[in-house]
Amino acid sequence: IYKFTALANKILSKNKIPVFFIKKDKIDLIEKIKNQVPSAIFPEVNSKLSCPALVTALSARLDTAVSIDNGIMHMMALANIPMIVLFGPTSSDKFAPKNKYTKILDSKKIYKTKDINSIEVDKVLSLI
Repeated sequence: IYKFTALANKILSKNKIPVFFIKKDKIDLIEKIKNQVPSAIFPEVNSKLSCPALVTALSARLDTAVSIDNGIMHMMALANIPMIVLFGPTSSDKFAPKNKYTKILDSKKIYKTKDINSIEVDKVLSLI
């Protein structure tokens, strides 16, 4: 999570507001991020709604999304917005969204390791 909060703080310096899609029951994680990125937005926390359609609809309002390979990434991909998707142990060839808006950073292809943490924050920032 450190690299995501570091990226969020660098995005703030570009006059953009970081948005995190995290289930509202993950209170400890949300608080940890809020402590490191006080101006971050957590849309699901203040909503009575919680479903894939909400994530997709809200994602359509983002300039760019950054995600790991997970369910939220697939929901955001349905919004057809620019995305940067980070892959470690899973296959980017198999699971990456297939649209012209997606940029892939796959640690296996770049660094020859399944460790997603090997992907540097500045590498992600350069694609935003």
